[in-house]
Parts: sequence; C-alpha cells; structure tokens
Amino acid sequence: SVFRMGLSPMGRIIAVTCTMPLIKLFGDNQAAWVKVMSIWAAIAFLLLITCFVKCEETVHITARSEEKIPVGRSLKALVTNQYFWAVLLLWMFQSTNQAVVGTILPYYCKYVFHNDSWMYSTLYLSETIVLIVFTFLCPLLRDMFSQGLFFLNTTSFSWCLFTTMLRGVGEAPLCAFVFGMIGDVVEFGQWKHHIRQESFIFAGGSVGTKLGTGIAQASIAGIMSLCGYISSTGSAVVQSQSAINSIINIYMFGPLLIFVGVLIVGLLYQLDKKYPAIMKELAEREARGEL
Repeated sequence: SVFRMGLSPMGRIIAVTCTMPLIKLFGDNQAAWVKVMSIWAAIAFLLLITCFVKCEETVHITARSEEKIPVGRSLKALVTNQYFWAVLLLWMFQSTNQAVVGTILPYYCKYVFHNDSWMYSTLYLSETIVLIVFTFLCPLLRDMFSQGLFFLNTTSFSWCLFTTMLRGVGEAPLCAFVFGMIGDVVEFGQWKHHIRQESFIFAGGSVGTKLGTGIAQASIAGIMSLCGYISSTGSAVVQSQSAINSIINIYMFGPLLIFVGVLIVGLLYQLDKKYPAIMKELAEREARGEL
C-alpha cells in the first residue's frame, strides 16, 4: 500500500512536466492535445493490463463457499458495513483535497502572485515530492499539520512554499495507509456478515476518488462563476476583486474544511481497536470450517 501510493504521485509529475512540451512538439493545437491525451491513455491501459495479468490471488480460504451470493445480499452487506463508508469518505477527502489544490493553484499564482509559470510548477512539485518522500516514511511517522500556518501570510510566495511542503507532510499518512484500511474493511465485513467481498469493497471504495474529484472541480467552477470570474485566456481581461477573493478563499479554506472532515471521520473510526479480536475470531471460525 505504501509503495503503490508513494509511486502514484510520480505519474502526476510526469504528466504535468511532459504534457505541454509534447503538445508543442505535435503542433500546439487541438489535434496535439488529442494525441498527447491518447498517449497517456494508451500507457495507462497497458499498465492496467500488465497489473491484471501479473497479479495473482494468494489468499485462499477453505471455508469460503463456492455458491454465488445474490447481488442483493452483497449490496446489503456492503452498505451496512460502517467502516466501508468511513474509508470511502477518507479516500474521497483525499481526492477532493488534491482536486481543490490542483485546480485553484494556477489561478492563485496568476492573480495573487502574478506569476502563473514557474511559481505554479515550484509549488506543485514541492508538495508532490514531499508527499512522496513522507509517504514512504509514514510507517515510521504519525500525524502533522500545516494549512493553518498559511493563514499567517497568504500573499507571500516563500511562506506559501513552506506551508505547501508542510501540507505534503500532513497528507502523507492518509495517502500511505488508505489501501491498507480498505483491506481491514474486508476483514470486518467477513466478520460481521460472513461474506468476503474483496473486489466489491475495493471497487466501491474507489468511487470516493471519482466523487471527490468531480465534486471539487464542479464546486470550484460554480463558486468562481458566481463571483464573476471571466473565463478567457486573453491578456487584456481584468478579473474583478470578488473573483480574485473567491480564488484566495478557496485556496485558503478548501483544504482546511477537508482536513476537518478527515479529522471527524478519524475520530469516529474505531476499527483499529477491534481488529485484533476480529482477526482472532476469524481464525477460529476458519479452523472450524466457517466463514
């Protein structure tokens, strides 16, 4: 889980770094965008196929019944698994935070720092690199915080860079452990319902990433539009102060609200305390030939 989530941001770095040079290489027009996106899609498809072909199920439970479980029973077991919803929310919050920061940061750099080229790249890469490093270190570390410090000076690039790197440290624990937490939910579901739902739970949990990204991007577009943001690439366009304020407020308060949501779910999450007893009971059941 740590290895997978630690390497995942590297894909974003490669895409962000190489997309524009490739588009310029292919003609810097709409067709060039289509070609570059097709290249990324083809690479992703090949990687997914490789993963599917090479990965092999190594967990074999003798007590697992070979009979097909009705869809209705499977869905009921899924939606009544409270820790499935907890992890889905955590994964959604993680994706929402990435979408909020990734979407609003170019606007923040352009209209607050008045530099939408190297400043954006510096902030984006700094946070992502710190996230990668501390994701790998997370088995040795615990929670840290940062977004509140940013409020002390919201117009300083150097201060923003410092707090951005701290935010990467704060994001690392959830990034590192979310897949492991989903695995724990599988065990809890088996313990509670006598049904083992690896694929159902992992597939359902990944819905959180789509919801988080979609909700964040739609919300940002809606808020900026309501505040009078003019969507144009023309250099003569002047944004209203209300539009600029909306950009500042989204970048300031968006991550903070998400972190509050993560904190609430984390406080309500009690599975770690129950897990040793659950695993002990599951082992006893399997020894008796029960699921």
